[in-house]
Amino acid sequence: MRGAIVLAGGPARRMGRAKPLIPVAGVPLVVRVVRAVRKAVDEVVVVTKAAQAPDIREVLPEGVTLQMDSRRIQSPLVGFVAGADAIGSEYLVFLPCDLPLLSPELLTALFAKAEGHDAAIPRWPDGRIEPMVAVYLRSPARDTALEALEAGDRANTDLIRRLLDVAYIPVEELRAVDPGLDSFVNVNTPEDLKAVERRLRRRA
Repeated sequence: MRGAIVLAGGPARRMGRAKPLIPVAGVPLVVRVVRAVRKAVDEVVVVTKAAQAPDIREVLPEGVTLQMDSRRIQSPLVGFVAGADAIGSEYLVFLPCDLPLLSPELLTALFAKAEGHDAAIPRWPDGRIEPMVAVYLRSPARDTALEALEAGDRANTDLIRRLLDVAYIPVEELRAVDPGLDSFVNVNTPEDLKAVERRLRRRA
């Protein structure tokens, strides 16, 4: 089985309001991501803070698990552990809720490249990586994320450097399924939101 963890509990300081429920072409961001990811996986868990949970639960499609992130510290690793504990799939994709142009085909390609490894992580030509549009082997990744948190480490890279076998995937290899690499476009500011809306109007 393949699963997905979608994080929907970040502070969104640059946006000025909670991102999961911001509508993009009339559809809340978190719902856009969930709809895309369900085409590539068998189970989805959305992880959020308790304060946002009632509003997010109201918009989520049936069959999607909503998990509370109960730790007080702010770290994507907290969400990873919470999501991994709520999911049974061997491999899972780790995503933020602000990827309105996410391609299910790109996710499927990453799952294929992760087979036999602890993770498959896209990497740009300049060396930057995409740890939150990446596929992980659930059990070792969950354990190393928890180990990192207990050591006081909070970054995605603190999880990754503890994994034994990481496959780094050049993003150019993913253009076959996502020619514009639009899956990596996220929405952090009102300007980003306007730009995505324009792109979607052009597509329509």
